[in-house]
Amino acid sequence: MKHKIFHGMKTQLRNADRHYFDKGDYTCKKLITTCSGNPVIISQRKDSKFPVWKVEEGFSCIVFASFAEAMAFCRDRYDEV
Repeated sequence: MKHKIFHGMKTQLRNADRHYFDKGDYTCKKLITTCSGNPVIISQRKDSKFPVWKVEEGFSCIVFASFAEAMAFCRDRYDEV
């Protein structure tokens, strides 16, 4: 994972910043935020034999079978970027 350091103003994440959150076997497909502005990462596993989706917030991680299920979980909990 690449680290991005911000000085001064509050950070503004955009979906264009997704590549900063790629790690290991997972590729970040969508960024959303918590109500306090912390990033929530929705990523997909690169392995086509086991294509799971994962939602990460802080140290928490929840795994889903499809992107639609992951977005249904996030819809009422988080804000769009």
